[in-house]
Amino acid sequence: MARSYFVTGTDTDVGKSVITAALAAARHGQVTAVKPVASGVDGGPGDAERIAIAAGHPPTVFATWRTPVSPHLAAALEARPLDLHALLDWLDAIPEPRLIEGVGGWRVPLALEPRFEVVDLARHVDLPVLVVAANRLGVLNHTLLTVEAVRGAGLEVAAVVLNTVGAEDASTAHNLADLRALAGVPVHPFPHVDPTDPGALARAGRELDALLA
Repeated sequence: MARSYFVTGTDTDVGKSVITAALAAARHGQVTAVKPVASGVDGGPGDAERIAIAAGHPPTVFATWRTPVSPHLAAALEARPLDLHALLDWLDAIPEPRLIEGVGGWRVPLALEPRFEVVDLARHVDLPVLVVAANRLGVLNHTLLTVEAVRGAGLEVAAVVLNTVGAEDASTAHNLADLRALAGVPVHPFPHVDPTDPGALARAGRELDALLA
């Protein structure tokens, strides 16, 4: 059976959903891909729908909010607090193998009372963690801190996925080599992929899956 992963990011908008969708497309019909919670979902298809479609199963999501802010704040603003016990039960029912995508970065709060963050979500499912980082200026610091935090939580960092998000410059040309020298975990590049192209997603996902094996 293919490995399951928890997919986190060094920040928001680094490409977590693209990488999750690519791995899901590569394993189409053989994996469950979910994003349990999401904010900024306003009527159209969100990340949870996109990764589920790539995986070949109906979209499944536990909670979404329209307001594009951190989930704990969106829940408060919309008076729809997250039911943590129900969320954890929902996660436990997801069949293996599974790809579970977090929201934002590693320490994004989902609730304040009791305090519950993305790290707690990852601890509960206890899966190897893929850290997605955008190849741009600042990625070294963000990635090294995230890898350290994941390990500090007692979880395995399966790899860092360095996502191509723009044109090459003096920083992006060296970030891959620098991260491989500094991170202490495997670091794999990921090409720029059109997320609306299922074939391109699947091809990139298969290449990444082979590197992760």
